[in-house]
Amino acid sequence: MNSKNIIRIVLLGVVAIAVGSWAMKEFGPDKVSMTQDQPTTVVKRPDGVTVINFHGKQRCRTCIRIGDLAKKIVTEDLAAAGQAGKLHWEHLNYDEPANAHFVKEYELVSSTVVATLWKDGREITWRRLDDVWDLVGDEAAFRAYIASNVNELLEKP
Repeated sequence: MNSKNIIRIVLLGVVAIAVGSWAMKEFGPDKVSMTQDQPTTVVKRPDGVTVINFHGKQRCRTCIRIGDLAKKIVTEDLAAAGQAGKLHWEHLNYDEPANAHFVKEYELVSSTVVATLWKDGREITWRRLDDVWDLVGDEAAFRAYIASNVNELLEKP
């Protein structure tokens, strides 16, 4: 076997590996397609308001602060509603395949807080609270913003 044939075989092998790697990346088992009908499992939450801190895999200090402040408001400032079973807190990573459908459902473009109202196992309405980004530096305004939105949903029949 001459050196030209060896080089051809090596180059064909490299191309085959590259194509195989690309195919696994594009069509592999952990590829999430936003064009498919999702979710594969139905998400049901308890009656009342659920406040969800959506974030990605990578979280900056501001993202973490938004989540921490929102949780504090739900669990401390609005604790009475929580103790009555009317208010619930969650944080979800929308980069996880099981949560990817929320990006489309709530039109998420970055980390944020969403307040959802549930009754009889169905989501009645939701609010994406994007102003958390503008208010994160003013804790009093941030608290008032989250609390007023949550309280409005709690007051709905």
